[in-house]
Amino acid sequence: MSKKVNSEVDVRIFYLCVHKKLNERVDCYRIMDKKEFYDILGRLYHLPKKLWICVLKEMEEMNMIEDLGSRKNNKIKVLPMYKDPEESANEFYEKMGIF
Repeated sequence: MSKKVNSEVDVRIFYLCVHKKLNERVDCYRIMDKKEFYDILGRLYHLPKKLWICVLKEMEEMNMIEDLGSRKNNKIKVLPMYKDPEESANEFYEKMGIF
């Protein structure tokens, strides 16, 4: 008996993991270089370089980060998580439509 897996939920869980890691790494101003963001995607999550901009744009649409960048300012602002998923997993499951 196989259960159909919703790939959209899987992607949101991945973005949640990335967002949590970004929140651990930011300073008090919640600003980080895009280079560091891409380094996390490549080295930690082994995501291909071609997908980095897609992840950036999708996380921006999900209100997890804000792209502050242009050619001169290559920064992103990491928006705060409203609650830690490890402390309130049920709320996150409900929000993602898992339960």
